[in-house]
Amino acid sequence: MTALAEADLVAGVHFAWVDEDIVVLDLRSDAYILITGASALLQPVRNGGGVCGAAAVVDDLVTAGLAARTNRLWRTPLPRAVSDIRLPGDAPPLAALSALAHALAATAAFKRQNLAALVEIARRRRSLARPHDLAEAVRQAGAFEAVRPWVPFEGDCLQRSWMLHDRLCNRGVDAAWVFGVRTWPFFAHCWVQVRDVVVGDTLNRVGGFTPIMAV
Repeated sequence: MTALAEADLVAGVHFAWVDEDIVVLDLRSDAYILITGASALLQPVRNGGGVCGAAAVVDDLVTAGLAARTNRLWRTPLPRAVSDIRLPGDAPPLAALSALAHALAATAAFKRQNLAALVEIARRRRSLARPHDLAEAVRQAGAFEAVRPWVPFEGDCLQRSWMLHDRLCNRGVDAAWVFGVRTWPFFAHCWVQVRDVVVGDTLNRVGGFTPIMAV
């Protein structure tokens, strides 16, 4: 009988089980790693805070610095996306002006940081937010979307979703910044949710991704 072992994923390392494969997000190196055929060898435990599998495989993860034999840590369950919401096409002038000023500042902040730093900023910002009704999230996200075409260097989904998350949390809305992956071909995407509602994206789009990390 094969001996089984458990280990905790180290800080900054996240796993997602996608069909027969495992995708690793390592914030320390700002890299995704695809381990093909690995889902039969390892299983998630403690809400994805750790892994369980053959002792030799777990030992390899520890040696690679992806896992450690520590205190059997738990992680917060990743949020499920159940629905999305339509945003208004415009915003009151004062709300739009505020959103534009914030978007320009957030663009400058985004350009100076790597992914690990962006995640830490988002985590700190969210810790100051509070549960809020969805209507406030829609108002703030609507203002952000209204001014987004005028934001220079607006970039891809990483920048858009980080800026939206920063805007919502800055206005006191407790929102999650969610990262997802898919394979064959490999692709990563990120979006914003308020509870189980996708904001600023569509359920049809994000539903094709397996969540790997939420901030």
